[in-house]
Amino acid sequence: MVEVYRGDLATSYTVDNSIDPDTGEVRDLAWYQARGYSTDSSIKGTDFGGSSNESINESSDEPSRTLDEGVDRAKALFSFMPEGVRNEFAAQWVKFGDTTLAKMATRQTPAWKKEFKYLEREDGSLIMSEIEAMATKATYRQTLGEVGIADTSDFEKNFEAMITGEVSGAEFQQRIDTIWGTVKNSIPQVEQMFREQYGIDTDSQTIFAAFINPEIQDKLLRGDLQSIAIGAEARAAGFTRSFGRFESLRKAGLDQKGARQLYQTAGTYQALGQQTGTEIDIGTLESAAVGDIDATKQVGLLTAEAKAMSSFKPGAKKKEDKVTGLLEN
Repeated sequence: MVEVYRGDLATSYTVDNSIDPDTGEVRDLAWYQARGYSTDSSIKGTDFGGSSNESINESSDEPSRTLDEGVDRAKALFSFMPEGVRNEFAAQWVKFGDTTLAKMATRQTPAWKKEFKYLEREDGSLIMSEIEAMATKATYRQTLGEVGIADTSDFEKNFEAMITGEVSGAEFQQRIDTIWGTVKNSIPQVEQMFREQYGIDTDSQTIFAAFINPEIQDKLLRGDLQSIAIGAEARAAGFTRSFGRFESLRKAGLDQKGARQLYQTAGTYQALGQQTGTEIDIGTLESAAVGDIDATKQVGLLTAEAKAMSSFKPGAKKKEDKVTGLLEN
């Protein structure tokens, strides 16, 4: 990559052949040279007083520019930007007389960095333009609005972090749809467990908003969501267990689908245990579901006793050392 310099600037720019979003022109070396830049690094920062003949702003036939004109131009071009950034642009436009150069210089100011620092990559290039960032945030807000979250003011930092991570609006929509679908399909059990775990007693939209708030990091989101989903299946089947138990089962490999099968068949196994005189508790069945050897043996013995005593046919199967299925008659 070629670096270009100007005497009235303390920074350099990389010629990356990007497209100027305002004019559609390619920012190649000729584009920069036409605006007073040079590949000679020795000129950088040598003319902050404005006396250089290379500066496009100091031409004798250049009409004078006023700050009011700059402010008007900033309002017309960048009405979506915060006032402090617009004012910086106005001042830079008075200095350079060129919209693109004024915008580049504005991006080096504290006012811009306060509002848009999250758009900068480590190499100084931008992930996207300011207006593209505003549009992306709008799609994030729309996605949250679809699940009932109208006030998104608490999500601004989260939005910025996602833009820095280059998460598109479509990807965010997919993430929210996945999480919302899991929570929605397990109501009211999920809501009850979420309130118990986090001490939140409010409507489902607010619970969901808290669930995806940046304070609840991605790891916690994935883990607690799955643990709560497992607990929801248990509650739906009439079993009351602690959140810690559901968390340990999740870590042992149990997912929501497996939990549904486990708790929906648990009653059958327990009834069969009473008939055969070999009682089996829910803890043993849970352990067998995640591959515990002793628990798996107990379930196997129960199945064998049931087969010998009645017309029950064993429908339980072993897959990867875990008990799946239920008894059929």
